[in-house]
Amino acid sequence: MSIQQFNGEWISQEDRVLFRFNTSTGEEFSFWLTRMMLKGLIQGTQHVAVKALEKTHEPQVAQAVQSFQQQAVAQQANFNDAYKPAPQKPLGEAPLLVIGLVIHQQDDGQTAIELQLITKNSVNLKLPPHVLQIMMTLLNKLQEKAGWGVGFDDASSPALPLPSTAHQVH
Repeated sequence: MSIQQFNGEWISQEDRVLFRFNTSTGEEFSFWLTRMMLKGLIQGTQHVAVKALEKTHEPQVAQAVQSFQQQAVAQQANFNDAYKPAPQKPLGEAPLLVIGLVIHQQDDGQTAIELQLITKNSVNLKLPPHVLQIMMTLLNKLQEKAGWGVGFDDASSPALPLPSTAHQVH
């Protein structure tokens, strides 16, 4: 299963982001992301990306490279294609609230994200860097529209004091 499309919108009445994606196997997953969960996703994925780059770069260089890569993806991202809902919805029609996250970098260079749901289930994503950057660009645009102020860190800001291999938010 690979992700085909991402889709999201800020729902002002809920003050939440509705985040959806569809897969190559014809499945669609829908989630509610609160401000705290969106902040955790953005900061956590930035952190693990920088930590991965620190294996071959000095910390400040790794931060700058990560920021540059994310900016390049943001400039090239095209969010104008119409989202195509998938026929199968394994978790049901209604979006599920994400109440926790676990994010870590895998040895193969992919980022693993566990979305812990209000139903006590979880959804595990394994995303290559480019797909992750597109997803984070979309989520950053949504938080900007919401006016949440939880988006990408500036390259000059201090590093987050997080564990070196994983980032968890509850």
